[in-house]
Order: sequence, then structure tokens, then C-alpha cells
Amino acid sequence: MTTPVPISDRFALLLGLSLGFALSRQQSRLMTAESCTGGMISQWVTAIGGSSQWFDGAVVSYANATKQQLLSVSFHSLEKDGAVSEAVARQMADGIREQHSRLVTGPATPLYGLSVTGIAGPQGGRPGKPVGLVWFGWSGPLGTETQSRQFGGARADIQRQAAAWSMAGLFARLCRPAIG
Repeated sequence: MTTPVPISDRFALLLGLSLGFALSRQQSRLMTAESCTGGMISQWVTAIGGSSQWFDGAVVSYANATKQQLLSVSFHSLEKDGAVSEAVARQMADGIREQHSRLVTGPATPLYGLSVTGIAGPQGGRPGKPVGLVWFGWSGPLGTETQSRQFGGARADIQRQAAAWSMAGLFARLCRPAIG
């Protein structure tokens, strides 16, 4: 198990500002699909004045039924792989972008979807899926990527680390040069 990384409010603000800068520069927008972070990413993003210029909203999908209904996560994936899995993180990230296309009309703008699903604890862990396991999905115009991380600490530590990791991961992807 990894040691928790303290995430300060200033660091969260810096992550949000960095994301806002990168999204604004690319004239892109963001939506999030959060499970174990419970809306923390959205809270950090909306703490920034002017974030409505690049942030459209979020779905906090804690229950599997919500993941299915609002994010188009398949029942099969939830049954076969579980809510904390690569398949579900991918479908959540893709699903939030799909949801956006149904909600927002107007000129096409590049949209990024970010998803987080994990086990923040203190209960819920089991062999192969311990407390602190979190799956991330980042979906954008060039496709979808997923990654898992194992975090340590108490529930709030895991949630804050997961929120920070997801935002830093999107920022890194936004800063990559386009290939091809």
C-alpha cells in the first residue's frame, strides 16, 4: 500500500487552474463522471472563478443503476468486472461525453470526459480489489485512456488523491503534442 499524499486546497486550486488554462487554450470543455470522489473534482474546478468557460458539469454516479442510466455503463460490465474496473472507468468517461452531446447544442467544441471509480474504504475491499484501488478514464477527441492506481490512507485521503490524480492525468494528456 502506498503512503497518502496530503493534498492541500492550494494544490487543488493549482490543478484546477492548470486544467482551465489548458482547456481554454485548446478551446475545449470538460465534464466529469465521479463515483468514489463524490463530486470533489467538480468542487475543486468550480472553486475557480470563470470555470464556466471550460467546465460544463458532472454526474456523481455512486450507484450502479446511476452509472447505467446516466453514463451508459453496461450491465454486463458491472456484473462481469464490477464497478471498480477498467471497463467501467472507460464507459463512464465515454458516457459523460455522450451525455454532453445530448445536452449541449451549438457549435461543436472539443470535449473531454474524466471518470473516477474506486474503493475509498474503509470497507468494500476484497482480494484483487483492495481499499484504495481507483480506476481512471480520460476520454477526448483522440480516444479514451484508462489507468489504475493504488492509494493509501483514510477514506478522505484516498478521495483527495484520486481527485488530484485524475486532474493531473487530464492535464498531462492535454499537454501532449498531437501525434499523426
